[in-house]
Amino acid sequence: MEPSTGEQAGGNKMEDMIKELSAALSGVKHEQDYMEVRERIHRSINDNTNSRVVMWSVFEALVLVAMTIGQVYYLKQFFEVRRVV
Repeated sequence: MEPSTGEQAGGNKMEDMIKELSAALSGVKHEQDYMEVRERIHRSINDNTNSRVVMWSVFEALVLVAMTIGQVYYLKQFFEVRRVV
């Protein structure tokens, strides 16, 4: 039995739809791969920025402690009573 023209047309239509879906799926996969690469890059940038912020905060804390010690020493010297002999 040979397929009728209606069945052939339906088969061709089905093949065309499968090809379209395959192309669309391929495009989605490509986009997903691209987004994964972008996500890795942005995660790396965020981690780097975070570590710099932490280091800067530690530096600021050390400067603050040094300034406090310096001010205490300066005020102690300022209010020290000196006797003239």
